[in-house]
Amino acid sequence: MADIKDYGELYTSDILVVGGGMAGLVTAIRAKENDPTLDILVIDKGIIGWNGQATKAGNGIRSTSKHPNGVKNALEYLVHAHTPFLNDQEFLRDYLVYHRDNIDYMKHCGVITSCNEEGEATPLPFIPDALDMGGVSINVCAQLRQMALKLGIRLLSRVNIFELLTNKKGKVIGAIGFDMDHMECKIFHAKAVAMATQGCHFKKIGLEFMGYGTGVGAMYRVGALMRNVEFSTQVDVVFKKTNTPIYGGFNMICNKNGENLTDKYIGHKEWEVTPALVDAMVKEVAAGNGPLTVDLAHPDEVRMMIGGTDMDESTQRMFRDKMAWEHLVFSKTQENLGVMGEVVDTTIKTVIQVEPIKVDKEIKTDVEGLWAPGKVTTQGNAYFGWTRGDGLGNASTTGMMAGDSIAPYAAKAEWDELDLEQVAALKEKIYAPLHREDTHHFKEIYDMIETYIFDVHKCILKDEAEIRKVYADIEKMKAIVPHLTADDPHSLSKCLEAADTILCLEMIFRSAEMRKETRGIMYPHYRADYPQTDNQNWLKWINIRQGADGEMELFTEDIPMWRYPVRPQGYIIPEGHTDEYDEAEFYANC
Repeated sequence: MADIKDYGELYTSDILVVGGGMAGLVTAIRAKENDPTLDILVIDKGIIGWNGQATKAGNGIRSTSKHPNGVKNALEYLVHAHTPFLNDQEFLRDYLVYHRDNIDYMKHCGVITSCNEEGEATPLPFIPDALDMGGVSINVCAQLRQMALKLGIRLLSRVNIFELLTNKKGKVIGAIGFDMDHMECKIFHAKAVAMATQGCHFKKIGLEFMGYGTGVGAMYRVGALMRNVEFSTQVDVVFKKTNTPIYGGFNMICNKNGENLTDKYIGHKEWEVTPALVDAMVKEVAAGNGPLTVDLAHPDEVRMMIGGTDMDESTQRMFRDKMAWEHLVFSKTQENLGVMGEVVDTTIKTVIQVEPIKVDKEIKTDVEGLWAPGKVTTQGNAYFGWTRGDGLGNASTTGMMAGDSIAPYAAKAEWDELDLEQVAALKEKIYAPLHREDTHHFKEIYDMIETYIFDVHKCILKDEAEIRKVYADIEKMKAIVPHLTADDPHSLSKCLEAADTILCLEMIFRSAEMRKETRGIMYPHYRADYPQTDNQNWLKWINIRQGADGEMELFTEDIPMWRYPVRPQGYIIPEGHTDEYDEAEFYANC
């Protein structure tokens, strides 16, 4: 009779955390502090403590102001700031309550932060009594690793997870993958699982944040709900030579005649790169008015704020060690590409990043036994990703929320038996590229996707015709996937990642086709054929799930604006509902 150990090495734990970056480590630490008796295992495909996005981000972190109206003020700002009115405002309220203790909890965990002599973060001047900001050390994950080990949390590096294991009723009870050194199968059995994985980032160039959607794909296949995937495109203004961001420089762009594009096309300063600016840059270059440049010697107030050029060393968003690292990288770049100068050529870099898992206020998914902290869920819970300057705050805050709820769940949960047939089938699926006679290389997929980085008409300024072109690309890529071959752990990972990357790409454009309006700033959904925001017909969430037949299903859900404090001007409560918002009740625990 077959035994589970016939299929691979078995690991058991009360809580399994997949992803050893900032969100995963904070989830584990918080859960362990809630219940020290729990056996918690954190696994990562890289080296825990030196992996994940946190060490590559701008190292900004925010916390909700401790002002009595801090949560209310921050909520009102965030609902308008990024993807107006599509936030789950009840979730956002609860998130901001946790977020208030964000920087304090990081200091508790041994993370070095930039605060003033009184230990306080710096209030954001353009959002009074709403959000405070600071920076964290570039070694944040190494510092969290030390805290995790001190608490007795087990860490396992160099293991890549591709599928989740479930019981007969669909409850998640483990995961399966292989180690990245010897390709040996690893099987994990747990009472609860937190998938603190990266989402899916389609950007080979720049290499800041790489993710291939394997966590998204694994959760999708066990029934997790995806939400707001159409808001997966982002754009930044970058150095043309290096493709790295000019933080906060987007209002400073001039054409060859010295005309400022923000003044010429928009008329007021923006705090993010908007589709209107992208359209302006495209028009100027098409009209022969390039190259477009930014004068770094004369920063405006937005550049000084976001780029960290006017902040005291002890409180700036980009912490001292991060600034030193940025300087080193920039100097090395100049050695290879030549001196950049003060007036630099600039261009657009589009980014597609899928972070769609829908969770509740405990960071639980719709699937029993499954949590999803970190950036993998920032669109799906209707928080809409990172606020600029808070690239790390979402990871730590959702980690705290997840840790507080997963610990009592795991403490009460019973063990479920692993399904050997399921384990065998998933292992066969994972290792399939090793046994094919075809010679298709995973690079074929990524070479096709890489072109999207430069195509603003697919990523940002899209219409029905461009969406249809993407569908044609997706079908070509899907046809290649069953023929991808591998011969080592790296190529095997890439074959599996390619399939989930295509899945994420299809989610974006299926939902983008459905939403017939334009909405959003930081994560814009822009339809050139539907250029206006339509609050009458599109105060809806678009949800995606895998259907019983294995195909992708999309359906809409009315946003319960009648329960929320922040509403569009002229909003009319739909028939069948009454005004349920009560300010004292809504903010009672804030």
